[in-house]
Amino acid sequence: MMLDDLLDIANESLDKPLFSIKEVFANDFVFEESVIFNCFYCGRYKQNWKCPPHLPAIDYQKMLGEYDHLAFLWLDLPYTDETYSDVRSESSVLLHKTLIKLERHLWNEDKSTAISFIGGSCKLCKNGCGAERCNNPYLSRSPLEATGVNILKTAAKYGIDIPFPPNGSLIRLGLIAW
Repeated sequence: MMLDDLLDIANESLDKPLFSIKEVFANDFVFEESVIFNCFYCGRYKQNWKCPPHLPAIDYQKMLGEYDHLAFLWLDLPYTDETYSDVRSESSVLLHKTLIKLERHLWNEDKSTAISFIGGSCKLCKNGCGAERCNNPYLSRSPLEATGVNILKTAAKYGIDIPFPPNGSLIRLGLIAW
């Protein structure tokens, strides 16, 4: 089964399994303009090349429906007040790099349109995005919420409860499509 293979790849080289995976369906996604509008209030608005307003103006709901397979990949990490900032940043990068690894695997399996969407804004560059363009155009990915997906409502349809605001545990959720 493809999901088991992807989960094994996601968890390989980790001291213990951290990731979970679940198949999802495009028609279950909850798209809301208000989710995209919240990007306007981000301190990095217009500075992150993979977030609004820099995203292509396409119908993301239609685009996701074009894929044969979609899966949520997520990890749930505990934090304290002292560790929150580090856990937030490190979990984002770990999820991001793991999704890229899954994309590469799928590309090698002849899935040429495989793509992923990260959870939260891209944090690959420690000093932020480049002034003129993305510093990592081949590795950076857009957050799923930047496409208008209400992650909390959509994940809840699959029994994935993402408390907001987080309280002692941080769930990072991304999407892989192929």
